[in-house]
Amino acid sequence: MHDEWPDDALYGGLVKRDPLALEALMRRYSREMSYFVRVVLDGVGTSQDAEECASDLFIVVWQEIGSFDPARGSLRTWLTMRAKYIALDRRRQVQRRQAAVTSLDSVTTSNGTTREHRSLELPLAQLTENSMEGLLEQRERREELAHALDALPALDRYLVYMRYLCLATTDEISGKTGLSRHAIDTRLWRARKALRVILEERTHERVRARQEG
Repeated sequence: MHDEWPDDALYGGLVKRDPLALEALMRRYSREMSYFVRVVLDGVGTSQDAEECASDLFIVVWQEIGSFDPARGSLRTWLTMRAKYIALDRRRQVQRRQAAVTSLDSVTTSNGTTREHRSLELPLAQLTENSMEGLLEQRERREELAHALDALPALDRYLVYMRYLCLATTDEISGKTGLSRHAIDTRLWRARKALRVILEERTHERVRARQEG
């Protein structure tokens, strides 16, 4: 289908789990929704928070398109409302995080030394098919994963996107890429391995930063 999908075709494609419809939706609305998210955040958090909210929006759309009712409004309106809820949730999350940091800065042990705070780290020892899907289902871990994905080669990133976000089968991916099933499985295995290393490095960097700070 050509690039200019009408909204009804976008909706129909999303319902049928067509990844091309999701890509077309992102091309059409990503800039508009990113701007709207920044307005809702209104100076809270960073540009990264805004970008991640916009990314979360399209994941939510893919997962929850069944809740959209064309009889009750346009697809743009539904997207805007979803973006609003995601941005408000992130705004509250950032504000809680900032309040927690302020509180932790004032916490000391009985001997007057600062008590070290350690957040829960990602259990990355076994990044498998199931745990990849689990990462995508959990907001904070999904954010970590999104950063790690940026470091992968474009083809590997596309394979991860198709397999774990779009839930495409190996045969479907093979049909779109021309890769054999063995090649796809091998590249996905290597991608998970690379992601585990990247995520572990980010975890160690956070620990060092807290210790040095």
